[in-house]
Amino acid sequence: MKIASWKPATLADAVSLAALFRRVEAAAPVGLEQHADDVTTRLAALGPELGSGTRVGRDDDGDVAAYGEVAEMGEVDDVLRIRLANVVRPDTANDVRAELYQWLLGQAEQVRQVRGSAQAAVLGTRCAENDRVGHELLARHGFELVRHERDLVLALPESLPTEVLPPGLVSSPVDERYEELARLAHNEAYADSPSAIRPDQRTWPAHAIAHPRFLPDLSCLVLVEADGAENPVAGFLFALADDDTEKPTAVLHCLGSRVPWRRRGLATAMITHALRRARSAGFQQVRLRVSDTNPAALALYRKLGFVGSGRGYAVLMRRLGPDAS
Repeated sequence: MKIASWKPATLADAVSLAALFRRVEAAAPVGLEQHADDVTTRLAALGPELGSGTRVGRDDDGDVAAYGEVAEMGEVDDVLRIRLANVVRPDTANDVRAELYQWLLGQAEQVRQVRGSAQAAVLGTRCAENDRVGHELLARHGFELVRHERDLVLALPESLPTEVLPPGLVSSPVDERYEELARLAHNEAYADSPSAIRPDQRTWPAHAIAHPRFLPDLSCLVLVEADGAENPVAGFLFALADDDTEKPTAVLHCLGSRVPWRRRGLATAMITHALRRARSAGFQQVRLRVSDTNPAALALYRKLGFVGSGRGYAVLMRRLGPDAS
């Protein structure tokens, strides 16, 4: 199947894109949004880049068959991070994917050049584990594998322990008072993960409390009680609802602790808090995603009873700029 026309995406494309994403996820999952409201949030988060940074391909019948996206994800250590999405319906010809990658790389280079020819950038994208053609295309375009993301699941037991925080720390609901402090804590917590997304102020809300499936009752912050802390947020957990499973499922979407507070039981306490709230809210299972480059987190989740679901995807990256070689 070939593409009859290409146009920039608009918010009106959310329903059609959600249908495309569901079809792709069924064949080669990469963690795409599968509901129209989630896709709308994704598109809206692009802001002014929506017109120039997206491309929707339609077949001869007018159905959406391909989607490309170039999204700035903030700057860390003077390196611009750019997310690429190449989503193509399974029955689409492979040369369409190759053409779309060429467009994505060209757009990413334009984004980098706007910052100046000396600006370094890192491109990141996902590829399903079983997508051999996709991996080959990315390798030809200079992308290298940096990690695998694994999906873990826990069937909620009848009995759960009570969360216990170290002295001097207190659990708090997530609210707007701490939104910017939570973003800073998130980015600090993931600073030692070179391929992690560290949102800026514009993209952060869709990553957290503005996400359409955000679960405030399951989410929490861990705060330092002592006055005078530059950032009182020591840890954070943001949970989302997952409507794509037969069993009522909650997702531990984003979880972390700042470096000074690691290995002190914060993660265990926050997860236990979420599990207890999830069971009370009627959820039957909880999912989360973990990188194979984080063995300590994987060991903790397995200790808490999480097991592999058999789903996951690869994350690949490529550098752009004067030191790209």
